[in-house]
Amino acid sequence: MKPMLCTYESSATPERVWAVASDFANAGAHIQAIQKVVIVTAGPIRAGTVIRETRGAPGRRGTTLDLTISAWNPPRSYALRGSAAGYEFNSEIRCVPSGASGTRLEMEIVGRPLNFVAKLFSPLFALMSRVMVKQCAKDLADIARVAERGAGS
Repeated sequence: MKPMLCTYESSATPERVWAVASDFANAGAHIQAIQKVVIVTAGPIRAGTVIRETRGAPGRRGTTLDLTISAWNPPRSYALRGSAAGYEFNSEIRCVPSGASGTRLEMEIVGRPLNFVAKLFSPLFALMSRVMVKQCAKDLADIARVAERGAGS
């Protein structure tokens, strides 16, 4: 799968956006598609921390994934690694300074099939990537909205 990149411009400072984007404990309150987040690993958030995230439409049973923080670079970026339906995926969230005091939020997602069946379904996954890009854009907009109104820290 070729990398997918989503971006969103926010008027909030990079530090403010980072505070919201990296606030996993409250992600369910900040991002509409997230129903629940459990931080599985004890201690401070860092590379190696495992987060259990449940996503789905309100009122419906969500899909739960275990995500491992594979890179942790406060206050600018972090990366998550997980797998589902025979695919391994990596996503990186970046808070890039933009303009006088704003932030360009970036999310890059890369996936690869882990088995023969997933490889066979790769063309279907490529079609589904449009849905993923739309959801990614919504997630970034939710983060920016919270950061801009001053909540999240």
